[in-house]
Amino acid sequence: MRIRKAIVLALAMAAGVLALPGTASAAYSDPLTTTTKQNLVWHATPAAALTALDNALPNVSLNTVVNDPSYDMTGCTSAEKASLPKAPVATKSMCWDADRAGTTTWSPQGITTSGDADNDGMWGADKIILSGWHGTDALGRYNDARIQAINYNNPASPSYRMFYLAVPNSTGSSFTAAQAHMGGMAWYGDKIYVTAEGSTSTAIRVFSTKHILQMTDTTSNAIGKTSGGYAAYTYKYAMMQIGYYTYASGTCSMASDTGVPCFSSMSLDRSTSPASVVTTEYFSDQSLHGRLYRYPMGEDYLLAASSSGTVAATEALRSSVGNMQGVLSNGGKWYVAHSSATINGQLWTQTTAKSTSATCDSGTTACWAVHPEALTYDSSTGLVWSQSEWSTADCTAKSQVCGRAVFAVPLSSLVG
Repeated sequence: MRIRKAIVLALAMAAGVLALPGTASAAYSDPLTTTTKQNLVWHATPAAALTALDNALPNVSLNTVVNDPSYDMTGCTSAEKASLPKAPVATKSMCWDADRAGTTTWSPQGITTSGDADNDGMWGADKIILSGWHGTDALGRYNDARIQAINYNNPASPSYRMFYLAVPNSTGSSFTAAQAHMGGMAWYGDKIYVTAEGSTSTAIRVFSTKHILQMTDTTSNAIGKTSGGYAAYTYKYAMMQIGYYTYASGTCSMASDTGVPCFSSMSLDRSTSPASVVTTEYFSDQSLHGRLYRYPMGEDYLLAASSSGTVAATEALRSSVGNMQGVLSNGGKWYVAHSSATINGQLWTQTTAKSTSATCDSGTTACWAVHPEALTYDSSTGLVWSQSEWSTADCTAKSQVCGRAVFAVPLSSLVG
């Protein structure tokens, strides 16, 4: 997670103890505490708009997309391997081709898999990993959003195709780029949830694999209706937003841990009944403590809502872990990934009774990945997947040995 125009990832000490102004010290080892619940409100894209675009463009399946790859994933370089967790050790890892590994115009954030989408771990005949990226200032389209869909049918030779995220206009005559930082993702049935942006009223954007469109103009550096057809900045495919959730209390604040939260990360918890989406918020200010929320699933793979469209949180907790980049919940336990500016991050297992983390290097808890991002759990394989954010260019600029990797550890290996 980056704050626009600045890299403000604070370095926490390995012990995870931080002094709060005017309060007693708070430690990462402090258990979760309860806090005020925050509700959401659903807003659907007009069905006629989606139908109009489906009729105007070829509508393809996600299986078509992942079996139409543009690039191969690669083995990891020594620098990229240095970004992998020390404890627990990653049992799976792969890295991006040179362009994606080094680009500073796009940045990886959220991650989800077909293990979220369907309880057999497959989407149709395919094993799929989705990596969410946002545009940076260097791109000139900050928080434009894309997904890199990895075909993981053969773990020895994975490949991927990128597609854009777009928002139809009210009539379906055109569409614009979806604005999302992509800090977290959840995939349930045909619905793909992504966290939006900070300091707005939009909390979560929802897309559907039933509305992936093949562009008819792949040369225009534009998005929407063009003189040559329909374009998405030269990408072959774009997935349409089918609705979004706003914060019921209004615009969120990235400067307050008592006001409306800005969701930074998100994942799916299939261990609850019904399944649920969990979220957290990120603060670079170590005196602020992020909150965790849970929202149950309802009909049609959407969050459970009242007749007015309001979605009520069923759980709200506060964590003392700083710089929370990823959140996961399973079996009554919460897992949060902390990031540091210069060393490995930390992965904490938390409940309202305790908070624990793996140790390494003479007892330090800084054992997780370097510059880690979101978390997701594939119950069909027992693996927790994540990815690291910084490009080789970012790492070199800060004289660090690191890089971008996608990796997994067994859930059973997490402490706590």
